[in-house]
Amino acid sequence: MFTRRGWALAVVAVGAFLMAARFGARSLNAVVGPTLVALAAGWFQVRRAGQPELRTETPEYGFAGETATVSLDFRAASPLAATVRLDVGDGLDLADPEFETTVADGTVTFDVTLRDRGFQSVGPVEVVAEDVLGVWEETYTYPVNNEIVVFPEIHRLSDASDLASLQRQFGLGGRDRFDQLRAYERGDPLRDVHWKSSAKRPNEDLVVMEFEADEERQQVELLAEADGGRMDDVAEAAASILTYLLDAGLAVGLTVPGGRVEPGTGEDHRTELLTLLARTHPGTVSENRREGIDVLVQGRTDEDEVRVTVGERTVTFGQLSGTGAEESAPSRTALADGGRPSGGESR
Repeated sequence: MFTRRGWALAVVAVGAFLMAARFGARSLNAVVGPTLVALAAGWFQVRRAGQPELRTETPEYGFAGETATVSLDFRAASPLAATVRLDVGDGLDLADPEFETTVADGTVTFDVTLRDRGFQSVGPVEVVAEDVLGVWEETYTYPVNNEIVVFPEIHRLSDASDLASLQRQFGLGGRDRFDQLRAYERGDPLRDVHWKSSAKRPNEDLVVMEFEADEERQQVELLAEADGGRMDDVAEAAASILTYLLDAGLAVGLTVPGGRVEPGTGEDHRTELLTLLARTHPGTVSENRREGIDVLVQGRTDEDEVRVTVGERTVTFGQLSGTGAEESAPSRTALADGGRPSGGESR
């Protein structure tokens, strides 16, 4: 197919041919001949090169807000000037979806921003190749349909006293062998306070006993559910909490509307949990699936923040992560005293 330059040359050739018919063959030789040679040479170059082979490399997964690199590895019989275009799904962003380059035996890369949680598509790829004179072009379309699993964004928990208490209650248990003494931390059970050592340090914090952990990991069950429009927020909260619990050495199970992952540990299990959160949709979990839940994460359309319930206490996720509205966050003193956020309720 002609480029705009090719069409212009073709028009010039036709005009010169008509002029030659009227004024003599010398005009034909001076204009039409070189033009036809240029058009024929461009066609031959593009046809001779043929369609380049393409192999794509796309990351299997990433976190919302990150930038991933999509690599297009070309194999061409001969180098061609080309415009390479990459299409991506609605949940991904490309700063520049196309650029001009030379397609040869090499790699072309695109930086893709992972904007939305979920299973996002990459492809197709289109290559518009031109000859060296820019008069002839050929379009090649590659039906690429790769997928990137975009995990929810994970926030560092800045006030996880309730979860720390859960860790000590359900975590690597074992009170058979004494390990060491350490300073008291908010959430430590009073039964672990070593009163005799604490009495010797009247001006310092209490001292608690730590025991060696059993090899068997105890299980913590997490449930996440949300009304329509709140699932992304709930997924971020659940992902942040399960990451904290896994890093603490707990075996974490996850239940969401329409999905379930049994408790486990390790990086493969972490990926499985985050993948479930990437594809889950708004909804609620039936009552018969709520038994034995240790941490409940809920998002409701009539509430500004996601609520996290541990045992009998309910706090906002913004309080745990430091991302909530400052005016709605309770003071640390109120939390230490077992207070609940203003406007919240125990569930």
